[in-house]
Amino acid sequence: MAQVELPRLTEGYLGPQAKFYPYGLTTLSHPDPVIHSDTNQVEIVIGTTEKTRFTTKLLGVDPKGECNQFVLTQIQGSEYHFTIAVPRTGFFKFQIYALPNSEAGPNMINVYNYLLNIQKVDRYVESFPKQYPLWKQEGCYLYEPLMLMKGIKEPSVKFRFLVPKAVDVQLKVHEDWIKMDQVEPNIYEAYVDFSVGYPAGAKVKLNVKSGRSHKFDTLLEYTI
Repeated sequence: MAQVELPRLTEGYLGPQAKFYPYGLTTLSHPDPVIHSDTNQVEIVIGTTEKTRFTTKLLGVDPKGECNQFVLTQIQGSEYHFTIAVPRTGFFKFQIYALPNSEAGPNMINVYNYLLNIQKVDRYVESFPKQYPLWKQEGCYLYEPLMLMKGIKEPSVKFRFLVPKAVDVQLKVHEDWIKMDQVEPNIYEAYVDFSVGYPAGAKVKLNVKSGRSHKFDTLLEYTI
């Protein structure tokens, strides 16, 4: 690969920050903080040794600006999976913030910073669904669809989620409620007919009722 000139960054910005190793975190997918990618979708995996809260920021370098709608956070056991899918080439800064549940305090601390060099757009990208706090806290997982195209008209779109501790899982598509079927332990599926012509900007919400609540909580929200 030809030498690529990287954007100027503050000394010490890249890679693990002061609390990364004390918090018991590890890089499972990309140990090098500079990622040169020939695809516009990248998955970064961070390992944990105890229950930990995470949040992230995705920042375009040129043009500058936040683009957090292109990050999907998911949990598989002790692993946090961050899927990043952007609609253009260029450099992006991906900042990871964390705080173990055992530590008090409302503010998460910057623990690791990546620089992504997206060299090719090889897939269509829309924003990921909005992820509500309970989505990350409960260890849920989205199998499909990762995103929905604006103005979608497909007659049969499969939705499949892993949702622990749920007693009732439903999709709310605009004003329509669709009960999801439990097909395996903690795994729910449903099919949605978008050919009926939902209005532009309509929401598709994953609503879950757990054993400790009599009301539905929203975990995910797509916009079509």
